[in-house]
Amino acid sequence: MRKVLFSFLGMGDYESCYYTYEGKKSTFTRFIQTAIYEHTLTEGPLEIIVFATKEAKAQNWAEHLNKKGEWLEGLEKAFARITPGAKVKLVDISSSQDEEANWNLFDIILSQIKEGDEIYFDMTHSFRSIPLVSLIVLNYARLVKKAKINKLMYGLFDRNQPEKLAPIIDVTSMLTLLDWTNGVDQFIRTGDASLIKQFTNDETGNVFRDQSISKEEKVTTAALNGLTKQLDIVGQSFQTCRSLVLTDEINKLKQQIETVRGAKSNKIKPLVPLLTEIESKYENFGDDKIMNGLLAAEWCVEHRLIQPGITLLQESCVTAICYALQIDPTEREKRKCINPAIKILMRNLPEKRWTVKEKEKPLVREILAFLKPYREQLKPFDSLSDYRNDINHAGTNSDARKAEIFLPSLKKGVKELRPFFEKMLELTRQQV
Repeated sequence: MRKVLFSFLGMGDYESCYYTYEGKKSTFTRFIQTAIYEHTLTEGPLEIIVFATKEAKAQNWAEHLNKKGEWLEGLEKAFARITPGAKVKLVDISSSQDEEANWNLFDIILSQIKEGDEIYFDMTHSFRSIPLVSLIVLNYARLVKKAKINKLMYGLFDRNQPEKLAPIIDVTSMLTLLDWTNGVDQFIRTGDASLIKQFTNDETGNVFRDQSISKEEKVTTAALNGLTKQLDIVGQSFQTCRSLVLTDEINKLKQQIETVRGAKSNKIKPLVPLLTEIESKYENFGDDKIMNGLLAAEWCVEHRLIQPGITLLQESCVTAICYALQIDPTEREKRKCINPAIKILMRNLPEKRWTVKEKEKPLVREILAFLKPYREQLKPFDSLSDYRNDINHAGTNSDARKAEIFLPSLKKGVKELRPFFEKMLELTRQQV
């Protein structure tokens, strides 16, 4: 993959200084570009692309006379003197700042980005709308060209610094907030935490490889990584209908959120509102596994997970019946008697039409007797079976339903089955 430095050439009569980065000094130079190049060469070969207006090019690309009548070295010669092997490309841009010019700038920057580029972006001499347009392009390129922003930097020159030392500030970590914002937005809308997990995992690798990062920062990063992994586990638990472990996984997530909140690192502060957004998605889930089953189906409605929602709603209903009858919900032979019992109840089937094994009939009779008072409350369960069957057969039945009716039907089922869940909860509490 190509490593490339993007920079903008300014118009000032820049004074020479030593740019410092990670405890090292650059060659004495007027230009931040040569300094960044020197400091990042240790990370591998680096190409340089310098964007310049015609005014900036006339002022600082070639040597020129300043107001004192002194010749000032241009960027082209500075690179040739300091790093003769540097591969530098000059790209013309307009000095206009209207909407059309901004779109042209967008296109120009994007055209210089290759698939998979690892970009070092110097924003020292960006002005007016250029920083905003540049960051939008870079974020866009991460998606459409699989580019990666390795560093986001600027040189902090101070004329009053007697030793002519100017630090290079690395603000790459600020991009983490942008990534988190995008990831949390995806999660809030879809329930999918894979994006957050991916960039946090990448960030963790970078942090632990960097020997200059403090132990406290590494502990914080590890906590964040643990949080996003758990968030992804919870999301996958919904997607794959892991109804019996959802409560435990959500509780683990809540604990992870509190751990991250307690971290002392400054990088956590801007994430706290985002953590609150994540936490709010699960605030209604408690330790009650019966009502959590209904809440899981509601969660699926909110995130348009239709097939998992129908499955979770029905199976959580069966689980609630198991708890009310003091049956272990994982005891397969007993659990599988509940669905036919509901079908018999809904259709008023005589025993001769039962499609259960002879040895199962005593338990089916017991379940029927228990469920008889709740026949009306269970009607939505029966109708959902048809929707579930339609989905599981991929709409290949002759009476296949239209796609747009499934979500409203699931939403209706969740609402109408709530009284049944509440009754099962009441009965289980009476057993204690």
